Amino acid sequence: MIDRNKLIIEAVKSGNNTVPKILSWLERNGTRSSQPTVSRGLAELIADQRIRSEGRGRATVYLYDDYHDYFSVPGAHRRAVPYNTDLIDQYLPNETKWFSPQQLKAMVEVGGGAEMEASAYSRAIAQKLLVDLAYASSRLEGNSYSYIDTEVLVQYGKVAEGKETNETLMILNHKATISYLIDSIEDIEIDVREFKTMNSLLAAGLVDERQVGTVRQHTVGVGNSAYVPLSIPARLEDEFQKVANKAALIVDPFEQSLFLMTMISYVQFFVDVNKRTGRLMANVPLLKAGLSPLSFLNVDKTEYMRGLLSFYELGRTDVIASAFAKGYVASASRYHAYIGRDRSEIELEARNRVELHRAVKEYVEGSLELGQKLGGDFYLREFDGVVADDHDAFVVLLRKAISNLHDGNHVVYGIRRRAFDEYANLPAYGRGNTP
Repeated sequence: MIDRNKLIIEAVKSGNNTVPKILSWLERNGTRSSQPTVSRGLAELIADQRIRSEGRGRATVYLYDDYHDYFSVPGAHRRAVPYNTDLIDQYLPNETKWFSPQQLKAMVEVGGGAEMEASAYSRAIAQKLLVDLAYASSRLEGNSYSYIDTEVLVQYGKVAEGKETNETLMILNHKATISYLIDSIEDIEIDVREFKTMNSLLAAGLVDERQVGTVRQHTVGVGNSAYVPLSIPARLEDEFQKVANKAALIVDPFEQSLFLMTMISYVQFFVDVNKRTGRLMANVPLLKAGLSPLSFLNVDKTEYMRGLLSFYELGRTDVIASAFAKGYVASASRYHAYIGRDRSEIELEARNRVELHRAVKEYVEGSLELGQKLGGDFYLREFDGVVADDHDAFVVLLRKAISNLHDGNHVVYGIRRRAFDEYANLPAYGRGNTP
């Protein structure tokens, strides 16, 4: 089978940089093709950083992209790349665009925009975001905590067996930082002081306390990279202030988010935990706008790291923008169900999740045994593990969970497929007594 995309690359490398020229080259080399097929192949190659385009419409030309060739050489063997102040100086807030119109459109469609004030929205998604972001951001740093282990640690304080102390502390620091972000979202500013606050919370106990949340005093390197950050504290202070000043002027929350994440990582102002600081600050504009956060759950680690290195060493923004946009689109809908829910209800469910799942399963099993759906008496009993003060609210939550049972969520409660199908066909227990 002909690998048409490989032939398209060869055509472009040979100087055939328009669709008509590529078609002619393919035909001369024994491969007939159509304009739609070549255009589709070029789009795939551009997405994979094999080809890049310049111009628009009929004026579009295609050039070979040496991105993969560049990164096939280990960082230690690539030519050193010093800090480039132009990457900040030439960025014009609200004129420079790092996302394509297509990427922005896709993110806006899934990110929504809650019709709630920022603080109410942030609190509504708090429990979900705490676990998602703590887990995913730590995973990008090589943390071995699983999602379930992270959830247990964040919600119940139970440390997973066999984990390094630093791994546990990293998760707990994320929890503290995300909690601060959620509780203070309306007061948080886009400024250097806030960058330092985020770093202080994330780095606590992991970095010498004298170096937490303050400008570093010595040279640092970036793993597997040829990038050489600034080493003079006064220069670092100046560049970090530029980042804050420009970021504060950006109106679009997605553009502002990407700028913060990338630039905070690039300057390497702190002795450590710069990328984590960038990731947490990236969520500030999104939450302030009532948009779904970027949890990093679906951000590809390789593309994320390559994206940052592409910016550090090549000044390219397309790879990191792609990693951000794809990750955001994939995970944004996780938070839609939490919009409009009262925080007390979310916290009640978190405290009593095990008992809630057990009670729903018992209701289904009891209904099957009776041959009809149980009536109101089921809710009058005491539920093990639920404190007396929570009982009435728990019953409301339980009724809602049972009412919302369907063929797509019953497994969450440990109810097998056959059992649910039988339950779904049961008659109600007397008129007006169904949950």
